[in-house]
Amino acid sequence: MLRTALLIVWSVLALGTTWAQDGVPSSSADIVSAQAYPSLEPIPWHGDFQVAVQIKIKDGWHINGRDGLPEGFIPLDVSLAKFTNLELAGSIQYPAGNLKTLGGETKPFPVYENEARVILPVRLRGAPKPMILDEGLVLKVQACNDQFCLRPSEVPVTVRVHLAAVGETPRPVNVEMFTPASVGGAPPLPSDNIIVRLFQEKGVLLTFLLVFLGGLALNLTPCVYPMIPITVSYFGTQRAEKPLVVLGRALAYVVGISVTYSSLGVTAALTGRILGSTLQSPWVLGGISLLLVTLSLSMFGLYEIQAPSWLLNKVAAGNTQGWIGALGMGLVFGIVAAPCVDPFSIGLLTFVAAKANPYLGFILFFTLSLGLGFPYLWLGFFSTELQRLPKSGMWMVWVKKVFGMILLGMPLYFLNPLLPKGYSHFLVPGYLVCCGLLLGWVFSGAGVNQGFKRFQHLFGILLVVLGLMVYRNWPQVLELPFLAYDPALLQQAQKGNQPVLIDFTASWCLPCREMELKTFSDPKVHDALKNWVLLKADLTQYSSPPVEALKKTYGIMGVPTFLFIGPDGHEKKELRAVGFLLTSEFLQKVSAVSR
Repeated sequence: MLRTALLIVWSVLALGTTWAQDGVPSSSADIVSAQAYPSLEPIPWHGDFQVAVQIKIKDGWHINGRDGLPEGFIPLDVSLAKFTNLELAGSIQYPAGNLKTLGGETKPFPVYENEARVILPVRLRGAPKPMILDEGLVLKVQACNDQFCLRPSEVPVTVRVHLAAVGETPRPVNVEMFTPASVGGAPPLPSDNIIVRLFQEKGVLLTFLLVFLGGLALNLTPCVYPMIPITVSYFGTQRAEKPLVVLGRALAYVVGISVTYSSLGVTAALTGRILGSTLQSPWVLGGISLLLVTLSLSMFGLYEIQAPSWLLNKVAAGNTQGWIGALGMGLVFGIVAAPCVDPFSIGLLTFVAAKANPYLGFILFFTLSLGLGFPYLWLGFFSTELQRLPKSGMWMVWVKKVFGMILLGMPLYFLNPLLPKGYSHFLVPGYLVCCGLLLGWVFSGAGVNQGFKRFQHLFGILLVVLGLMVYRNWPQVLELPFLAYDPALLQQAQKGNQPVLIDFTASWCLPCREMELKTFSDPKVHDALKNWVLLKADLTQYSSPPVEALKKTYGIMGVPTFLFIGPDGHEKKELRAVGFLLTSEFLQKVSAVSR
């Protein structure tokens, strides 16, 4: 007992000596300092922008995070000062923090050490007279070390705002402050993120089930359409095997799709790239097209594709060749699914980027992509079952050539972004007519009975007629009068109290083309938008500095993304949409802006 008392007295004296030498921290304000940085300069009069608050904490100390704190602990809080021209334009984004077990607590809780970064979405209110303003923010913090906590303090922070003059264009500044970086390299995570809510409200197992179902719902997006004929054509020519073998090949195909899709998703989340942007590369598009042509020519009997003999000898099974081929096909065509985005997948991208954990990100995206690929498991299985129709003969050779023509035509889809505008109007109908002539007459007749020969002729005639009808009824795009995105145009619209639509698009984006052909061509949409300012932001070159700045300024993670800005110059964040919209859905959002 005496020894313990002496030890306590010695510790207090030693601590007192240290404080006498170094100075006693009287409050948390002595431990914490902060600076604030705007995202734009100059600031548009009515536009939203962001403020990054960079917080620095002295070594050996920490401040508490936001969520999951023990009772009585004081969280970090950032707010606007009482007398300021700023107002919040959305939820404040706090970093996740590092989990620590401190102060005798049995459960870890989030803390910030060394530094943290908080992002505030804000806007100017009123019409301030000076062109340079010093606006105030307030940090409420409590600094602690491993032994004790200082009394809470309010730390004032000032952000200098330069207002835009008439005709002056705002430009992104302090870009590095708004990149995915904070404690531990993770970006701030919005509190309303759908994945966060699922983990908090549903638990881990149910969340993964809902992520799987979210992937299944991705099949309703237009970007998966090319996977249907590819899957049918590839598996439709496979040799008939036992059902379990066929199902195993289909499963290998889906796993291949999932591995590629998951890898692209995690890369997009951790690097800030747009999911699916890989498809904009002419080399990728050309490579996929070359593979499809190679596969299609093998179906015309020009050569036989098989695995190397040394590999077949090692795996010692002819069936394995089909498994390896199916897995390889899935790995390649996982790229096709990459542009599939909806609000759920965007929420997953944001969550993975915030956690900065590639392993957790891969598992979540793999679960999502398994849901996406689930229908193709059965599509591949039943496509192979085509071989179980009446015994093989020359008619099966003709069927194989039908699948070959399907694969040979798929490059028209993949190479479309590289072709001059309007060429598809001639190429697609022309290809259908050629298919009709080849399948109806050139590839028909040999070794088949007269009844099947008549069917071949009829099939060819139908394809020729279909090609002529497609050419005649090719949708004439009624283009909306979009202007290239320019902050000056946005500022001009705000001065005129006009609503604004900003369409974030890319040339490789299939849902974007669907919007142009269907929704944006509808006369009802043209009538509803006649008094709007329409701006189009092209994100095709996703790695260029202007595109990077746009993505960071507006938080764009997928295309198409549609922003609806009211006559007051403020974005209606609840109306923001990602992915293809039907005419009725789009018109509902347009009408909601004016309410």
